[in-house]
Amino acid sequence: MTALPPHEKDSMTTPSRRTFCATCCTLLAAAALPGHAQAPVPPEKGPDPQPLKRTEATRAGLTPGRVLDYRKAGAFYLIADARGIFALTAVCTHRGCLVLSEGAEGFGCPCHDSAYNLQGEVTEGPAKLPLRHLEVTEVEPKGLLQVDVSRTVSPETRL
Repeated sequence: MTALPPHEKDSMTTPSRRTFCATCCTLLAAAALPGHAQAPVPPEKGPDPQPLKRTEATRAGLTPGRVLDYRKAGAFYLIADARGIFALTAVCTHRGCLVLSEGAEGFGCPCHDSAYNLQGEVTEGPAKLPLRHLEVTEVEPKGLLQVDVSRTVSPETRL
């Protein structure tokens, strides 16, 4: 049996620098595959081409404590309290997910557990900004309520 020279014996047990670097690159590439990386932030949507959303609700039909879900029609909630009627966007201010109504408790984001009270104020993070209040008007002759999802109003504004 012939003995290997010392430099060849070491190369058989210790990976070469090239092998080590190739292995590291492969592992990094695998970590970047879908399912292993954090989801990217969704791109911001452009303005709604039809921002006026007519509802089937009327002022008389909305009693204090009632929350109507219009997430499919325009991503907002129509709410009545003792001071009047107002609309809140259903878009979470943290990452843009749609919040879910939790009745008198307020709203919760299913994506990252942010929570808001019925006035849209943050009660639990990671969201730091409140939900936007949207402009509500009454459309004649039937008195149906209409929400402009492109117009933010003061949280004190009521119909």
